[in-house]
Amino acid sequence: MDLAAAEDVRTFVAMLAHGQVGGAILTHTGRPRVETLIPDDANPGERLTMPDHSVIVGVRGDRGAISCRGADGHGAESVQLYSHGEEPDHRVLYETDEFPPDCELPVNVITQTLIEFLETAKRPLTIGWQSALDSALP
Repeated sequence: MDLAAAEDVRTFVAMLAHGQVGGAILTHTGRPRVETLIPDDANPGERLTMPDHSVIVGVRGDRGAISCRGADGHGAESVQLYSHGEEPDHRVLYETDEFPPDCELPVNVITQTLIEFLETAKRPLTIGWQSALDSALP
C-alpha cells in the first residue's frame, strides 16, 4: 500500500486498528538504499539494493507502537529504537518484532508520528524512544 498523504496514513492506521492485520513493515521511498552482496541478475556486474531502514508499526485497538531500525536520518549510526509509552508491562509482538514493555501509545499519536515520518523521511522526534538494549529484560 502506498502512503502518499496524511489522509492515506489515517486510513492505513484505521485499517490496522480495525482489521485482521495489526502490524506492517514500512519503508520510505525518499530514504537512501544500500547495496547488498546479492548479484542483480537483471543488471550484470551490479548488486541488489535494499532500504537503509525499516519501520514497523503495530496497532491493537486504540493503542499502538513503532520501531525504527537502521539509518534514521539523524546521524551516521544505525539505530534500533522502539516507541516509549506507558503500557503494557510486558513484551508485545508486532509484525516480525518483539517490542519491549512500555512501548504503546494512543493510536492518534501513532498516526501523527507516521505522518511526520512520511513528511520528513526521518525518525520522528515528537515521541519518546527507547533503545532495544536499554529495555532488555533479564
